[in-house]
Amino acid sequence: MADDEQLLSLLAIAEHGSISAAAEHLHRGQSAISERLRKLTELVGEPLYTREINGVKLTQAGAVLIPDIERLRRVLRDIDSIIARRQRLMEGELNIVSTSLIANYYLPPFLTRFRQQYPGINLYIKSGERYWKDAAAGEVDVFFYEGDSDLPELPDYFESVPWQDNEIVIVTPLQHPLAGRQNVSFEELESYPIIWREPGSAVRGAIEKEFRRRGIVPRHFIEVADIESVGTMINANLGIGFMSKRVLDKRSDWQVATATLESHQMVCLNFMAAPQPDRRSIMLQKFLEMIENPENLT
Repeated sequence: MADDEQLLSLLAIAEHGSISAAAEHLHRGQSAISERLRKLTELVGEPLYTREINGVKLTQAGAVLIPDIERLRRVLRDIDSIIARRQRLMEGELNIVSTSLIANYYLPPFLTRFRQQYPGINLYIKSGERYWKDAAAGEVDVFFYEGDSDLPELPDYFESVPWQDNEIVIVTPLQHPLAGRQNVSFEELESYPIIWREPGSAVRGAIEKEFRRRGIVPRHFIEVADIESVGTMINANLGIGFMSKRVLDKRSDWQVATATLESHQMVCLNFMAAPQPDRRSIMLQKFLEMIENPENLT
């Protein structure tokens, strides 16, 4: 059976073009890398690479192994990261990846309390969609996301659970016909321009699902990238929007009014993805205990 050092040596010559460059990258001698490749070649039973003037070139037998070896490398990095985090125990760092809305409006009270209790822990908080695609699960302690946001591929030991739901309200300009009204019907909304956040927003997903259920198709809308832009557009009298009440309560600087919807089935739901309990560092466990029990903030 091939071992990981043999396979990673083949990957290294594929990426760096020569045995000498691979040896330098892996911090090993050329003879050690050559021996690993010799044993792997014997195991496969046919040449995995050929020597050329400018280095080496993989054969078809070698090239077909590369995608699986790349996946193996990612798994090994995840394992190394998990071990390192557990070794650090009560000191070190906590790595959080979150959508911008959750980072700005939901997490700060918990982060403040956590920092008060564990001032020696460095917090790394990466918020925004650009961090999701390349986020390596082994380098992240916990993910926070909204509704149907696309998560990066997570290992089997991660689990995703609902976290922090909230009431959805209509947000309008101050002088809007709907301002201050109670029990606004969904049919009334169809005629007003709507300020949408981008697809993947928990609020937008809940509203669109309810619209589809009722056969409602908004005729005019503006799509923006974040909740701050929604507030700006509503301030500018460009339309109405929808927000969780928690977000709106934190934005007293916005000159807007609210209205409530008639009875509906909508739920504004956020989610958290974290390793299963036996895979968590002590620091992560302390943080999750805090955020799962909001009374800890009182």
